[in-house]
Amino acid sequence: MPTCSSCQEQLPLDYVQCTSSLQCKYHFGCSGIQESTWRKLGSQQQTWKCQTCRKQAKGPDNNAPVSPNELRQFMASVTEKLAPVEVIKDTVQDLKSSVEFMSNKYDELLSRIEEMEHEKHANSELINQLQLSLKAKEKEISNLQARMREAEQYSRNKNIEITGLEVVKGENLMSVMENIARIINVPFNENDIDVIHRLPSRRGEGHSPVVAQFTCRKTRNLWLKNKKKANILSCEVTEGKAVTRIYLNTHLTPEWKNLLWQTKQQGRPKGYKLIWFQENKIMAKKDVNDERAIIIKNNLDLEDLV
Repeated sequence: MPTCSSCQEQLPLDYVQCTSSLQCKYHFGCSGIQESTWRKLGSQQQTWKCQTCRKQAKGPDNNAPVSPNELRQFMASVTEKLAPVEVIKDTVQDLKSSVEFMSNKYDELLSRIEEMEHEKHANSELINQLQLSLKAKEKEISNLQARMREAEQYSRNKNIEITGLEVVKGENLMSVMENIARIINVPFNENDIDVIHRLPSRRGEGHSPVVAQFTCRKTRNLWLKNKKKANILSCEVTEGKAVTRIYLNTHLTPEWKNLLWQTKQQGRPKGYKLIWFQENKIMAKKDVNDERAIIIKNNLDLEDLV
């Protein structure tokens, strides 16, 4: 069994050995190095020398040349110590490559964002142009519709629409008109009436309206003015027995008629007592003494009824 070079006692299986030419062996307690430190040396244990051998190697008169074996051991030790540095260099290089890759991707992303911002700006301008064009077209269409509505209503400016008139078999509408003229106190002349006929009956409608077209607008307006002076019952002007009241009104187009109905539906609850059609517009007043009337020409104007 080997003995300790310091205390000369036998060594256990695990001990410290110097790598010098003397091959000194020690207990951990005699070696001058702690056991934990020795174990941490790992492969460097192959180059470790005890204090005695190191002192001899550093002696002032020690000019002995370094042996090839010692030189190889020294170089191996240096190489081993530099190995982690090479690993770090590889890691740094990998990290550098990753950073360059991410930098390139970031530049690509910025470039794409700039392109998208440019496209967004271009699309926004295009949308604005389309919206302006659409508004212009809508205004043009609205104007055309208004002109068509006015033209259609103008074609009826000599007409009167009579509602509530009982349907009598074999009725003579010209005679009915003569009776109405007598009650509202206007001159009657058959030549003043160009056409008179009853409109087709619709489902759910009691008595279909009668439309009379005068030869001149002035005569029609006189009838509409004087009709306010009398309440006329159907049985007073026909051979029927119905006691329903009849009404003489301007012959409106379906569109104007619907707008007039909507105006009354929304205006009555808000206190508008006077609602009538006049010269291609609907007028609304809360009181007969109001100086200014609300003018309704389309559905948007209904918002003015406050």
